[in-house]
Amino acid sequence: MRFHRRWAAALAAAALLTFGATSATSATAVPAVPGPGGLVVSYEPAETEAGLAEQQFLQQNEVLESAAAHANALIGLPRDIPLVAVSCDPPNAYWDPESQAILFCYEYAALFRGIFSERNTEGSPAEQARATDEDVIGVANSAVFHELAHALIQVYDLPATGREEDSADQLATLLLSEDSLHREYAISDIEAWGALAELSEQGDLSDKVSDVHALDSQRYYNAICWLYGSDPQTYDFVVLTEANPEGFLPESRAVGCPGEYAQMQKAWSTLLAPYLK
Repeated sequence: MRFHRRWAAALAAAALLTFGATSATSATAVPAVPGPGGLVVSYEPAETEAGLAEQQFLQQNEVLESAAAHANALIGLPRDIPLVAVSCDPPNAYWDPESQAILFCYEYAALFRGIFSERNTEGSPAEQARATDEDVIGVANSAVFHELAHALIQVYDLPATGREEDSADQLATLLLSEDSLHREYAISDIEAWGALAELSEQGDLSDKVSDVHALDSQRYYNAICWLYGSDPQTYDFVVLTEANPEGFLPESRAVGCPGEYAQMQKAWSTLLAPYLK
């Protein structure tokens, strides 16, 4: 499911989006009064050697700080919300409603470093390592934006008509669609779900079917669909057709992706209208 190179060629030509872009009517229906707060990053000491390596990587590259700055430039929060890097088991990234904080586990970064290290096999060892670093950064950004959605739903008491996890995936995609750098991160996120889907196929799915999240394979195809839907002309090569047998996205799904993207953009822009900067 590696297709980073094929996406990269299209990124330079991709149209940049404005997350809050809606119709003139919806854009003016609710006056924007974003709160003064934002995501505030901190790091707790890692408890393992592997965790320490990820802590140093995250801090040296200001990974969480960059994700927070991207979100804070677009969305105002009613108060500062901590984005805390911690050691935890099992690997995870999650919104904690009790502490009112987003927690990002060092082990979560380590998990995906291991997954991508096995897949980034082209180029010199240094190039492979850098590709893995970039993929870990991409997955970290997506995780932060996903958990930010959960935070926003709670602190602003936003309604949801479907599964909250699906809505959170959608907001993450919207924030990753903002510029070419974050679209690169979206590609890493897509590949991460593809890798997890492959691993899931090797094990027992019985406990995952009832999970609040969609299956890894569903999140993989959703992520492709939504990024394709954000700019169908640029990303038309992802659609699997007789003329394009190397595509990834079935044509039957692709036809509705622009509509899916427009719908989720309208929904989140409407919900967040008072809080967009």
